[in-house]
Amino acid sequence: MSAIFGILRFDGKVVAGRDLERMSNTLRHRGPDGRKIVVEGRAGIGHCLMRVNQEDIFEQQPVRDRESGVILAADCRIDNRDELAGQFGIGAAGLRDMPDSALVLRAYKTWGQDCAEHLLGDFAFAVFDPRAGKLLLGRDHMGQRNVFYHQGENFFAYATELKALWALPDVPRRLQDEEIARHFHMVREPHSEGDTFYAGIRALAGGTIVTVAADRTLEIDHYWEPRADPAHENRDEGYYVDKYRSILTEAVACRLRRLSAPAALLNSAGFDTAAIAGLAGPIVIGQGRKLVSLSWLGADPERPTRGDIRPWLEACRRVMPHLDIRQVTGDIASPLTGLERAFSVHDIPSGGTRRTSGYLFAAARSAGACLIMDGFGGDYSLNHRGQGALARLLRRGQLRRLLGELGPHLRATGQSPWRMLSNEILLHLLPYWLIDWQRCVRQKGARAWFIKALREIEGPYLRKLRKANAKTAKPPLESLPLTAMREINRRVANGVSREFAAGWAIPAAAHGLELTRPFHDKRVVEFGLAIPEDLYLKDGLNRYLARKALTDVYPPEFQSRGRLNVGALGDRPIQDLAAPDLLAEAERLAKSEKLAAYFDFDRVRRELARPDRRGPAAEKKNAAVRAVLLAKFIEWFDGSNAS
Repeated sequence: MSAIFGILRFDGKVVAGRDLERMSNTLRHRGPDGRKIVVEGRAGIGHCLMRVNQEDIFEQQPVRDRESGVILAADCRIDNRDELAGQFGIGAAGLRDMPDSALVLRAYKTWGQDCAEHLLGDFAFAVFDPRAGKLLLGRDHMGQRNVFYHQGENFFAYATELKALWALPDVPRRLQDEEIARHFHMVREPHSEGDTFYAGIRALAGGTIVTVAADRTLEIDHYWEPRADPAHENRDEGYYVDKYRSILTEAVACRLRRLSAPAALLNSAGFDTAAIAGLAGPIVIGQGRKLVSLSWLGADPERPTRGDIRPWLEACRRVMPHLDIRQVTGDIASPLTGLERAFSVHDIPSGGTRRTSGYLFAAARSAGACLIMDGFGGDYSLNHRGQGALARLLRRGQLRRLLGELGPHLRATGQSPWRMLSNEILLHLLPYWLIDWQRCVRQKGARAWFIKALREIEGPYLRKLRKANAKTAKPPLESLPLTAMREINRRVANGVSREFAAGWAIPAAAHGLELTRPFHDKRVVEFGLAIPEDLYLKDGLNRYLARKALTDVYPPEFQSRGRLNVGALGDRPIQDLAAPDLLAEAERLAKSEKLAAYFDFDRVRRELARPDRRGPAAEKKNAAVRAVLLAKFIEWFDGSNAS
C-alpha cells in the first residue's frame, strides 16, 4: 500500500517542507518506490509510492492539474477503469499507460466532491483545490484504505497512518482514556464515529468525504452506507446463483489481473477463503503464476485448538493446482515477546496479541507476494451461516417450508430432533438476555467469568470510565432478534465500514504488502444484502448459494460439509498464558501509581499465579493477561512520548 499525508494551514503561513519530510520519513516503509512532496503556499501534500499494479510504473504523485491547479495524492486501486475512461473520452491506448491516480483526478474535475460515488475499488485520496480554497479527503466504501486527521487551531493534518501525524510537534500525543476503557471491556464500537485511542486524532469512516475550508469549517458527508442494491431484489433463485458467481468472480479478478508480482491468500480453508482461492485460478494461471496460500496451523499442528483444517486444505490442493499451499506454524511464546515492536507497527493496544499476522505476512513477503487477500466479510455478505433461519420460518408462519426443511436439516447437521428444536428454533426465539444466560451455562460460564474478571481487575479510574461509557452506550447489535438475519448482516457491514482502521492493513504494509478483501467489495456487499433470507439456508444447508454457485469450484466435499466452518487465523494458540515473565511484569507494573489507577494489580497477580488452565480459572487468567498487555501499552505510549 502506498501512503498519503499533508497539511493545510489556516493562518496564511506557508507549509514548512521539513514538517512534510518528517511525516514522509515515518511512512518510508510505504514508499519503497519513491517519496515526493508538493508545497502550494498554505497547503502541502505528500505521497509514498509502493508499486503493486502494472500501471503504477507511471505513477508520479502528487499529481497537479495544469489547467485548474488542483493537486491530488491517492493510495488507490480503481476497478472501474474502463467505465471511467468511457465517460472521460479516454481511448484504450491512453488508458493503458494511465495510472489510477489520474482517473481519480479526472473524477474530481468532473464531479467535484461527489467524485467518490463514481469510483469502485479500494482508495483514500486527498485533493487540494486552490480556486475553491478547500481540501477534500475521501475513503472507499468499506474503508479498506485508511485516513487519519487532526484539526488544530492553525492547521489541519492528515495521513494514512497515525504515527505520521505525531511527526508534527503540534499534534497532541495523549491517550483518549474513554476509548482505552472501551477496548479493555471489549466494547467494539467507539463512543462516536471517527474516535480513535488518541485525543485530538480522528479517523475518516468508510464511505465518507470530509471537506476542509480556509475558515476552519469541516464538513463530513456520508456518500454511501451498506445497503441492498434494488437491482438485485425480488429475483428468482437462478438469478441469485448466476449473480453470486459473476459478482464474486469479478471482485477477485479485479484485484489480481493487473498485478506486477504474485498474490497471496490467508487461507483458513473455509467457504469464504476457498471461494477466493478457486475463483482466482483462471487469472493466476493466465499470468503463469500460482496463488500463494498461507494457512496458520498454530504452535502444535498435531493439537489444533480450533479444528484441524489440513483435510480441507488437501481437498483444495487436489482441485486447485494453481495454489502454492504453505502451512505456517509458530512457537508458543510469552505474550510479552516482541510487544513493543507490535505496538509500534499496529498503533493500537491489541497489536500485542496479533503476532499470527506477523508470521503470515512474513511468509507472504518471502514468497515474493505484493498483495494479500483474506476471506473476512463472507459471513455477513454472501456466505450466510443461516443462524435463526428455522426460527424465522416459524415466526413468520411459513409452516410448510419449515416442515420441509426439518428432515434435510437433521441429515445435514447430524443433530437429534430435540437438540435441533432447542438449538435451532426455540433458542432463537428467546429474549437476548435469556439467550446470553443460556450460552453462558452451555459454556460453563466461560464468557461470564471472563467479563466478571475484567471488572474485578479494573482499578478505580477504569471503573469510573466504564460506568461513564455505560451511560452513553448505543443499543448493542445483540438487541435485535436473532431471526432478523438480513438486518444483522447490514449492521455488521456498517460497523465494519465505520471502523477507524482497516483490520491488518497497517501491519501488512509494514511487511511491504497491500491487503485487500474481496468480500468487502462494494458490489459484493450490495448484492449480498439483497439476497432473500429464504436462501440463507435451504435443503438443510447453510451457505446454500455458495455451494450451488461454486459447485465446480469447491472440492466435492464442500457440498456435504457440516455447518461448522473449522479453521481460523487467530492468535491465542501461540500465547503461553502461564509464561513466568507475565507475573514478574505484573509485579513491576504495580509500582506505577498511574497504572494502579487503571488496574488492581493484587488481583492481577493472584490470577496469573493460579496453576489452573481450564474453566473459570483460565478465563480469569486470560483477563489478567489482557490487563498486563494493556498496561504495557499505556507504559509504552507514555515512554514513546518522552523519547
